[in-house]
Amino acid sequence: MLFQCGLVKLLFATETFAMGVNMPARTVIFDSDRKFDGTAVRNLYPAEYTQMAGRAGRRGLDENGTVILICKSEKVPDIPSLQGMMLGKPMRLESQFKLTYAMILNLLRVERVSVVDMMSHSYREFHSQQKLPENMIKLREVQKEFAQLP
Repeated sequence: MLFQCGLVKLLFATETFAMGVNMPARTVIFDSDRKFDGTAVRNLYPAEYTQMAGRAGRRGLDENGTVILICKSEKVPDIPSLQGMMLGKPMRLESQFKLTYAMILNLLRVERVSVVDMMSHSYREFHSQQKLPENMIKLREVQKEFAQLP
């Protein structure tokens, strides 16, 4: 709340802060181009960089946003690895949404949102709708093959 009101001038946050929360900032500072992923230290993926750097610049308030990368070690990242992180093709997103019985019961308790409405606004449904034309063509091909069976 303090951040949203503009009372926090500098915030050191983890990657989690940038994921799925609408908290834009004028400037985003990376203290490294690498991260520990639970197993090993690796370079940031393009999608991770884009997600966090994309918070720089507040819509309607700032004309531009600023992204700063601090190089703390003696080894400055080379240009190709920085270009890969900043301009590389992001990994394909897969929905992790799973409808559970508890979720259905909670939705039934809240009259404003129906299960159907929630499902229709999910990323999984959006992705399914994008694939629909391709899947319909495949379905027709299979139906033709099926119709030709003895």
